[in-house]
Amino acid sequence: MDNDLMADNRVVMAIGKHELRLGLDSGGHWIVLSTKDGRHWTPAENIQSLLPLLEQRYEAVTTLRTDQASDPPPWDDLVRYALSCWSDYWAGLALGWLEDGYPAAPFRDTVRSLKDAPERTEIIRQRSLRLWCELTKP
Repeated sequence: MDNDLMADNRVVMAIGKHELRLGLDSGGHWIVLSTKDGRHWTPAENIQSLLPLLEQRYEAVTTLRTDQASDPPPWDDLVRYALSCWSDYWAGLALGWLEDGYPAAPFRDTVRSLKDAPERTEIIRQRSLRLWCELTKP
């Protein structure tokens, strides 16, 4: 990776087994860095690149020290994207985060849609239904 790029940015964690890193730029904004070719982008520009973070337990990702960040971490955007993306694999991992304690209330409407989505597997629909029932308890 370009030494200038590394000098201006702080790597927070590796993203999966790929040559991508999640980091903070010099202004404290979240970026994704490619160690392969030195490119970088914001999570909003390509949230899909963060999907492999869901393969880790949510505590391992969400408890990282982010005190130098000037923006909130992109975890909610990642979970929302995974729940609504084309893949039951990623939706299942996002549901796993929510089932394991990641705050689920912001995703109530997305989970409601997921439980009724005919294109989803029965397992995804059932998990979504269980989670939605938990979210709608008085």
